[in-house]
Amino acid sequence: MNNIEYADERLWAGNLGNGFIVLSFVAALLSCLSFYFSFKDSSLLKLARFSFNLHGFSVLGIIGTLFYMLLNHFFEYQYVWQHSNSTMDMKYILSCFWEGQEGSFLLWTFWNVVLGLLLKRQLKGGEWEVPVMTIFALVQVFLASMILGVYMFDYKIGSNPFLLMKEHSEFRNLPFVLAAKYESTARGLNPLLMNYWMTIHPPTLFLGFASTLVPFAFSIAALWNKQYTKWQSIALPWTYFGILILGVGILMGGAWAYEALSFGGFWAWDPVENASLVPWLVLVAAGHTMIINKNKGGSLFTTHFLTISSFLLVLYSTFLTRSGVLGNASVHAFTDLGMTGQLVMYVLTFILISVALLVRNDLFRVSYVVLSFLLLAFASLYGYKRIILLIWISSSAFITGLSYYLYFPKEKEEEELFSREFWMFLGSLVLILSSLIITYFTSIPVINKLFGTEYAPPKVPVYNEWMVPFAILLMLLIAAAQFLKYKKTESCKFLKRISYTFILALLFGTICSIPFYFLNNFANGSGEEKWNLISYALLLTTALFAAFANADYFITILKGKISKSGAAIAHIGFALIMIGALISTSKKVVLSKNTAERKVSSLGADYDDKKSILLTQGDTLPMGPYLVTYTGKYREGIDVYFKVDYLKLNKNNKPELDFTLEPHVQDNPRMGKSPEPDTKHYLDRDIYTHVTWADLNIDTNKTKNDAFTSAKNYIGHVGDTIFSSNAIIVIDSLRSNLSKSEYEKNDSYLEVTAVLRCVDVRSQVYFAHPKFIIQNNVVIPKEDLVDELGLKLVFWKINPEEGTVEITLSERLSNARDFFVMEAYVFPYINVLWIGCLIMAIGTAIAILERIRKFKLQKEVKT
Repeated sequence: MNNIEYADERLWAGNLGNGFIVLSFVAALLSCLSFYFSFKDSSLLKLARFSFNLHGFSVLGIIGTLFYMLLNHFFEYQYVWQHSNSTMDMKYILSCFWEGQEGSFLLWTFWNVVLGLLLKRQLKGGEWEVPVMTIFALVQVFLASMILGVYMFDYKIGSNPFLLMKEHSEFRNLPFVLAAKYESTARGLNPLLMNYWMTIHPPTLFLGFASTLVPFAFSIAALWNKQYTKWQSIALPWTYFGILILGVGILMGGAWAYEALSFGGFWAWDPVENASLVPWLVLVAAGHTMIINKNKGGSLFTTHFLTISSFLLVLYSTFLTRSGVLGNASVHAFTDLGMTGQLVMYVLTFILISVALLVRNDLFRVSYVVLSFLLLAFASLYGYKRIILLIWISSSAFITGLSYYLYFPKEKEEEELFSREFWMFLGSLVLILSSLIITYFTSIPVINKLFGTEYAPPKVPVYNEWMVPFAILLMLLIAAAQFLKYKKTESCKFLKRISYTFILALLFGTICSIPFYFLNNFANGSGEEKWNLISYALLLTTALFAAFANADYFITILKGKISKSGAAIAHIGFALIMIGALISTSKKVVLSKNTAERKVSSLGADYDDKKSILLTQGDTLPMGPYLVTYTGKYREGIDVYFKVDYLKLNKNNKPELDFTLEPHVQDNPRMGKSPEPDTKHYLDRDIYTHVTWADLNIDTNKTKNDAFTSAKNYIGHVGDTIFSSNAIIVIDSLRSNLSKSEYEKNDSYLEVTAVLRCVDVRSQVYFAHPKFIIQNNVVIPKEDLVDELGLKLVFWKINPEEGTVEITLSERLSNARDFFVMEAYVFPYINVLWIGCLIMAIGTAIAILERIRKFKLQKEVKT
């Protein structure tokens, strides 16, 4: 570290924050140990509770200190300097807080504290408090270690948000750090994240991640005390709370991507998107198997396995997004802060605990744990980390299967084919299989790193091809399962009951699918394209079946009782999401086919005239059902907006303004140029536009605009044509003041005038008369200016042998009309998707409230 003295450093803030970090870690560790040992010694329970409360207080202290530093611009601290600046709008301070890795870990830790305190209060004095809170506190130990920022045997543990710039290895020797000039160089928040979604999406998503810990802790506690079933009645409302919050967080991300991030849609199968989707799918499957177990007692091992897996997948997604392993595979991933090994240990520790607790034989369990630590020690000392990791994971998977076979309680009866629990189990199985496929695709960068391969991550169409069949199966199960009874249902009555809505769905699906997928596209498609069209039609029909069947169940079976209808309403919402996503993406229409004379493809190989339109300022071009006019651009801060008027023909066949869109480009000196869309929303469609090429310079200097471009020389005969940017110039004739014989007698003066006829784009005609003068054998060209067209013409040479003249042309700078390239799409019926999101969230919330009500009734009956 350098020895320069720094004035005005507010060291108290860093010392306070670091004090809270140490207190947070120590209190979490003490709470974990106290809860663990209070399993046999209840006198430690008060210390355990106090330590967890102290941990929560210290987490609030860390957050409060960091917020204070951000609000007051303590730029001498690396985290503040990295993520904020003094010119940034204060409403984005929240976004600054969790933009970085350290802040997002703090957000996760905070939500765990909130849920832990609520859970501790709920479980206080009961049989589940000790084992559940032990797991909670252990997770907090790991999360607290992620922001320690200390070294142990040259190994860095965590990344500290209270590190001074002069202490940071990357910045300490930079000139502005040595000169303590922080404010002028502060990087600030990534402008791509300056969006209201950034203030609500991450907190919701991380609350969803935190909520997966609750059912996980209950499941581990049940394995610990060997009470395999009692935990589910308590954990079930928490599980559905996690399904609700994590699902809403994912959907918020989709809405943000559609509205602001210009992915061309709401879902791009980005690895980070997948990393949050997979735990949610598994948690949904776990919630359904919990219901099976609660009503029939089956699927016990599956419930434990899925509940544990949902949390482990959250940990795995944390590794994927924060270790740097995704590289360029995702636009969302954090950069590597040197915590890859720590993140791996975080994941492996909880896999170790989960597998060890499945083993009921003490010798077997101890052997597995000891062998695991020996393998870790061997890998640390001698290397072969990849091979040892693969061996350990394979062994753990084998022990899990063996433990289920040897020790785990089994169902005594086979489930009937026509029973609700069997079909719900099938639905869970579909979710599991789809999750495995998505996880495999998402993990391709990890596979490449482990095995030295170079597989390319799949594109969006590949994901869609794999997922559509699973979606079709899921829709069928969602439609039919509600009408089945637990244990057994008469097949004839069941099939008759669902036949009405199935026929209705088949009718509507066929009517919609014929124009959508078969009328124009099917005959000319390849074999693969035909299969895709068939699968789209099947998904549309089955999704309609799911929506109609659950609506029928809500009306006829539940008699419209809202409190009992949470599952049916959520299923209707999910079916609408599938319908909206399917139609809006598969029937997306490209409006922006180029109709300009200038080709978009002239800008480069990445530009396609079939999906992009080149708009020149002032011109009006047809685009789909509209006439579009680019009226100009303007700058607001780093954003350059492009105003495009959309016109339609009225009853008198005259164009009139329908609406205006202003897609813009962030001209970000730090992150480069980034387009942001603008969308016109209708009830049945969205018109979605974004810029793909533009000149972002805005010249407001009138003097400069009145200047002329460099002269271009043209050689031609009488009758030839010269082209300018806004006119066609014809060399009509040449006129001389002397005849040839007169000039030969007196060569002291000759004047030849070129008569130039200029026709603009509106067929207006203007004339220019530049002169070629020779006086005393000296050539004196005399220019002429066509002011209306901004053209300067100089007649400066005659070539009598060739019979040609040479004329130069200059244009005013303001003549060069601005243009940009835009893509425009129609997303039909996308509002069905957003309505489905809302309905699914409402249905899940109703289901949670009903589960809580039933749980309270059970407690009252017992007491």
